Amino acid sequence: MRATTRLIFGPAAGVYDLVTAQEPWRRHCRAMGEGIPGRRVLDVGIGPGVSGIEMLRAAPSRMLVGLDASPAMLDRARRHGREAGVPLALVRADAGWLPFADASYDGAAGHSVLYLLDDSDAALRELHRVVRPGGRVAFLEPNALDGLARLRAVCRAYGAGFRFGTSMLLWSIFSALYGRYTPDRIVAQLVRCGFVRPRISPAFDGLALVASAVRP
Repeated sequence: MRATTRLIFGPAAGVYDLVTAQEPWRRHCRAMGEGIPGRRVLDVGIGPGVSGIEMLRAAPSRMLVGLDASPAMLDRARRHGREAGVPLALVRADAGWLPFADASYDGAAGHSVLYLLDDSDAALRELHRVVRPGGRVAFLEPNALDGLARLRAVCRAYGAGFRFGTSMLLWSIFSALYGRYTPDRIVAQLVRCGFVRPRISPAFDGLALVASAVRP
């Protein structure tokens, strides 16, 4: 794991917590949860827990397991789950080596996680293994907009409030350190790792992409 990743998702985990604990982010997490059918769902890189909490709110009867490699993030997810009254089952593990049986999940989601991984192909292949045939995966990742389009999108984000606009600005700056996704790139990666029927839609005024696909 890169040094900046260890910092942001360890000692500075509170900063990322502030980015995600906002209604626009929560709304997108709920929408992704609604788009993944099935009772048993894996949240890869659950971070401070917002994504898992909102996906469970979208489908309260499902069983969701949240996975993260950071103890600091899992501590926050555990606390936020208790505060929200939402039962989060949490596992500490590497996304590239999932401790689950083949075809043991109906679907999986990841929110701002693939672009951070040293080997995102390995994570996707592991998801291909643990998601049952016919199950859907979905990811929200930073979009590789050009400079002017990015500036305009960040300015529009401030229309949802100063805190949210600043969060999107910081997320945009941070994502530049790792490499953002174009639609073609994330579709090619999903197909390369064995998924079919990829779909792409914009999020956060184009600052993000939501990519989903099916495990054949």
